[in-house]
Amino acid sequence: MIGPVSIRTLDQTLPNTPTPNTNQTNIKEPESNQPDTNYTENQEVEKKWLVIVYAAGDNDLSSYLFEDIDELETVGSDKNTHIISILDQGKYGTQFKGARIFYLQKDKQLGKINSPVIQNLSQINLADPKTMGKLIGELMSKYPSTHVAVILSDHGSGWQGAIEDDFPKKSFMTLQQIKEALSTALEIAGRKIDVLGWDACLMAMAEVGYELKDFAKYMVASEQLEGADGWPYSRIFASTLKHIISTLQKEIQTNIEHQPKDLAETIVKEAQNFSHSIKTLSAVDLEKAQLVATKLDELAKEIINDPSSFSQIIRAMRRTERFYQNFRDLGHFAQLIQTLNVNPNIKTKAQELEQALKEYVIKEFHTDDHPNATGVSIEMPVNSKPTSDYLKTSLAQNTSWDEMLTAMFTAPRT
Repeated sequence: MIGPVSIRTLDQTLPNTPTPNTNQTNIKEPESNQPDTNYTENQEVEKKWLVIVYAAGDNDLSSYLFEDIDELETVGSDKNTHIISILDQGKYGTQFKGARIFYLQKDKQLGKINSPVIQNLSQINLADPKTMGKLIGELMSKYPSTHVAVILSDHGSGWQGAIEDDFPKKSFMTLQQIKEALSTALEIAGRKIDVLGWDACLMAMAEVGYELKDFAKYMVASEQLEGADGWPYSRIFASTLKHIISTLQKEIQTNIEHQPKDLAETIVKEAQNFSHSIKTLSAVDLEKAQLVATKLDELAKEIINDPSSFSQIIRAMRRTERFYQNFRDLGHFAQLIQTLNVNPNIKTKAQELEQALKEYVIKEFHTDDHPNATGVSIEMPVNSKPTSDYLKTSLAQNTSWDEMLTAMFTAPRT
């Protein structure tokens, strides 16, 4: 997919994005998967928060993801927080090749990651669901904490998936594979992730939240492409996360309790300071994902039962706030339906869906570029029925949304 501004959507090109240097030959490959001798086990004590940044940089984002972790290192772990990064540089790295797990310790030097290496992973595919699940789950088990935040950082493509890796061949995780990975992590760790953050494009979709609702409590993501005006979003997000973690550490030291909901909302709040590059961001309560799906299903069934409404519904879909391809804002769609001259039952169900979305979205912001954004997008083609790949999503399988779309675009035109 080709997009105009983002470096966090699959197969996109950002103007002036540096090409990874693949000609460096003087970088020593990791010799084993054993822990670095500089690493000490005394960090493995229970703390308030564990923050895991899963930075899959074996692709055209390698330099940006390195800078992310380098910047987070200026904050580092403290007595109340474990901050750990799984950073893959593939063949593109300048400081090292392959992937390593770092226990981030405070270090002000930029341009080099000096934190101890927990493990050298060598050339590994971070887009493999078994790999992702095992690494995250084992870290959650090994570093006990009251709360866990996991940031997945790489390319994103909404319900189509996320996380790209160029080794051993270019691969990309489907949404179903991400679900598999988080299921493995939960099985290993015996607990949900408290805050799942997406430093990736387009992941604030109803399909994504519904697919992952059993593995995390809160999710933070963007409806839109990430990055604009030539600024790499990775640096913006790193600065935001750096400030959030620093604030979190200070508040814990002064006995201010920072709950998962607080952290999710804070990420959204802080991102507004970079609205020149971040156009949308929302935090959602995944415990409400089923409610949204139920109300979506009820609305879809009412529309299916009244073919005379199809033409008006399609026109409303075309007016709905659009982000990329067929990704449109679900809340705005529900609002527009309530203004139509259609069956009152349809309007009632649209109102109920809008209310469910307000319970689901705990905080969101959007710029004037997307004035009708409400925090959740959905696949909403306006000229054809959904693709076969879309039908594999749990939201399509468990609701009548896809049947509604199919009915509207296969019915005789009047």
